[in-house]
Amino acid sequence: MEGKMPLQEIYLITEILVGIGFIISIVFLAVQMRQNSFLLRNSMAVQARQRTYWLNETLCTNNDFRAFHRRIDTDWENFNEDEKYRASALAVTGLRSVLDELVAYYDGVITENEWLSLQWNLKLFARRPNFASAYEFVKDGYPKNVQEYWESLDKSRDGPTVADVMS
Repeated sequence: MEGKMPLQEIYLITEILVGIGFIISIVFLAVQMRQNSFLLRNSMAVQARQRTYWLNETLCTNNDFRAFHRRIDTDWENFNEDEKYRASALAVTGLRSVLDELVAYYDGVITENEWLSLQWNLKLFARRPNFASAYEFVKDGYPKNVQEYWESLDKSRDGPTVADVMS
């Protein structure tokens, strides 16, 4: 009977192997979560760049659009209903993008450096009159903390506008 292992020793070895397997699976999960966070951040950055590239290309190549885009900051009060609708529809895309990034910030997915850029964009967008109506359209799709942050931003037209920054 010397060559046989008692049942209790087999049980303990099995427990150790199960524990090691459990630890390995937790490490694997942590690595996967980190990779997913990285991919999400990358995806959001790519979307923001694509939106910016489209806007800049359109501003450079389309005189009518460039004039319209400038007028949003300089002549909003004189826009007719169709122009306000068009400007608000344009703002929805940009606003959704930055509000999605704000959700990601609150979820701890974006870095502090990305947060600085996001804050600048949020402050700039908040001063554009077409973003107010766009916000009313999209706000119910966002959690309270995102709504509260957006609503606390300075909406006065005293600070720099897109037209100022682009000039």
